[in-house]
Amino acid sequence: MRNVLPLNMMAIALGLHVRCGIEDNIWNQRQTGKMTTVEQIEQLVRIARGFAREVANGKEAREIYWIGTFYENADEALAQSKAKSRSLSPPPRAAGWVRWFNAASARGWTMTCPWFAS
Repeated sequence: MRNVLPLNMMAIALGLHVRCGIEDNIWNQRQTGKMTTVEQIEQLVRIARGFAREVANGKEAREIYWIGTFYENADEALAQSKAKSRSLSPPPRAAGWVRWFNAASARGWTMTCPWFAS
């Protein structure tokens, strides 16, 4: 994919998590040069703060993705995974968006995204 920024911006606006790195996108927005992973992270942090979204620090990110968590066997891992996934709260804005989307659909409204409009 040449440019994942529009998708990441939509995800941030919806209250979802985003990912970035040179494996996803190596070009800047003008397609004139390569962006480093650090530049992409800095850009997404600016955008997230512009949407009034908090950005996880390293410790919080490791906790969210269970990095450094080890289990004795598969049964223990599955049991812990279910318990942890129940304790995670939904993204802050996604629930409101889903309610609005369902109400708009019930009224027969059509919604378009400017990035994908032809």
